[in-house]
Amino acid sequence: MKKITSFMLVVTLLLVCGCAYRHYLGMHGPSIKAYPDIHENVKDDDQCLACHDPDNGPQGPGTSHPGFKGCFKCHND
Repeated sequence: MKKITSFMLVVTLLLVCGCAYRHYLGMHGPSIKAYPDIHENVKDDDQCLACHDPDNGPQGPGTSHPGFKGCFKCHND
């Protein structure tokens, strides 16, 4: 019983703290399709981070995860 309770706690924490949960509530960054004219020629994660990495003086809103690769996985629906 204790193993099941611990597992449920871990799963709950992941759901509450993870990007998917924040995206569902509208707290995660917007899709690039919300601004198609700005992102028209962006085809690579490095191009995303050139504008959104907080360490580069971002032109767009800074990302909280600049080391993560996979911008299009989450933001190019």
